[in-house]
Amino acid sequence: MAVTVNQRGDNIGNPERAMPGKYQRGKSCRISLQLDSNSDCVEVLRSIVSVMTARAGMDELRSNRVAVGVDELFANIAAHAYGGKPGRIEVDACLEERGETRFLIFDFRDYAKVCWRGDIEKIANQPLDVEHLCPGGLGLRLIHSVSDNCEHHELEDGNRWQLIFNVCNGEKDGHES
Repeated sequence: MAVTVNQRGDNIGNPERAMPGKYQRGKSCRISLQLDSNSDCVEVLRSIVSVMTARAGMDELRSNRVAVGVDELFANIAAHAYGGKPGRIEVDACLEERGETRFLIFDFRDYAKVCWRGDIEKIANQPLDVEHLCPGGLGLRLIHSVSDNCEHHELEDGNRWQLIFNVCNGEKDGHES
């Protein structure tokens, strides 16, 4: 297992030593890491999700939703983009302010051949045939349903996926965030 954690922004530190204090407006909060596309790295990714959602002030339910989306995207890249073979996945997680709204953003970059050119919105909005469910095609629906925005970009040498979670949704829904 190869894991490299780089820190940028304020002192979040190594995820194993990080103290998940509250995010302060105007301060940078970012973690970047490189992972192998195997299941051994999922625990590291989950620890990053835990640190970042704690920094964002998300409650446990919202943190779990972020974890589901991030886990599923990682699994999709490993299984579909790399076909289960070893590959590199770079993950950049940050808290970003856009006006009065804060977002938790996970950027995934892989170097696999582009094997998907679909429309996420179209997939997410198609009626689900519960009588004939089969493996495949449900992961993007799941990712779309738990995130506020999911984007895919084809690159010359791979793929870039971005998951965006509105940190303030819980405040608007009356939940503490």
